[in-house]
Amino acid sequence: MIFSNRPSPSSISVVIPTINRAEVLLDTLRDLSVQVFDDWEVIVIDQSDEPNAEAQAILARMPVPHTYVRPDFRGLPQARNAGWRAAVKDIVLYIDDDIRCGPGFLQAHLDAHRASGAALVAGGITEAKGDRTLPGATGSFNWWTATSVRNFHLPDAGFCLHAPGGNFSIRRDVIAAIGGLDEQLSIGAALYEETELALRLRAAGHRCWFAPEAHLTHLAAPMGGCRVPHDVPRYMHGLAHNRALLIYRHLRVWHRPTAVLRLFLLGLSYSHADRSLAPLRATLTGMRAGRLAAHSLP
Repeated sequence: MIFSNRPSPSSISVVIPTINRAEVLLDTLRDLSVQVFDDWEVIVIDQSDEPNAEAQAILARMPVPHTYVRPDFRGLPQARNAGWRAAVKDIVLYIDDDIRCGPGFLQAHLDAHRASGAALVAGGITEAKGDRTLPGATGSFNWWTATSVRNFHLPDAGFCLHAPGGNFSIRRDVIAAIGGLDEQLSIGAALYEETELALRLRAAGHRCWFAPEAHLTHLAAPMGGCRVPHDVPRYMHGLAHNRALLIYRHLRVWHRPTAVLRLFLLGLSYSHADRSLAPLRATLTGMRAGRLAAHSLP
C-alpha cells in the first residue's frame, strides 16, 4: 500500500561516517561491493586522524560512483549532513562503519520505500554482542521520559517514531527540506541525533517505517567512533544537553516535568556510582544548555 503520492524512488546514496576505525570499515565496504543493486553510490566521510588508503583502494574497485571525503570538522551530525549534501541519488542511506550486511541490503531499503511510501525507513539491526528486548513497540518513543525504545532486532514491520542511527534511509528531498540533522547534537557521544531528526520529520507531516528485512549486523567495534571513554561528567553533559533539546523542542508542556525529573535522576545515579558530584553538575549544565539550544532549529 502506498501512503504518498511522491514519485517512486529508484536510486540510493550510501553515506558512511567514520572516525579511527580503519579495519572494520574495510569489511563494511567489501559487503557493499557485492550488492545485487545497480543504481547507487557510496560516500565515505572520513574524520580519522589519518586517511585510509586501503578503503580508498576498495572504493576505486567498486562498480559504482564513490566519494571519499576528508573534512575539516569532527562530529557525527556534521558528517551525516555532509553526506546528504554530496549525494545525488533519490534516497540517502546511513550506515555505521562497523557493520556486516548481505547482498540484498540496498534492494530491501528501496523496496521498503516503494511499498510504504514513507519518507524514512528504519532498517533491522542485530547486535553482534547480543540484543535486548525492551518494553514497547519497535522504534517507539516514551513522551513522559523522552526516551526512545529500539527493539530493531524484532521481526514485525510497521510504522515507527524513530530509527537506528546505524541503519536508516531517508528521501534526499525530504532531509533537505527539513534542514538535515541538528549539528548542535554533536556534543559528547552525539546521542539522540537520529531520534531528533525523526521527530522533526514527524512534525513536518512525514512518516517512518520499520523494515526488518533491510537488515544488517552491528559489530559495535570497541575503538574510535563517538565514544567518550573514561569521562563520566563529559558523557553526562552531552547526554543531558541532547535529551534536554528533545524535551524542550518536541515534548508537550505536560510531558516535560516527568522527562526532566527522569534526566535529573539519571545524573544523580551516575554521581552516586562515581562517588562524585561532578556527573550531576555536568547533567545540570547540560540541561540548561540543551534547553537554550532547543529554540535554534537547523
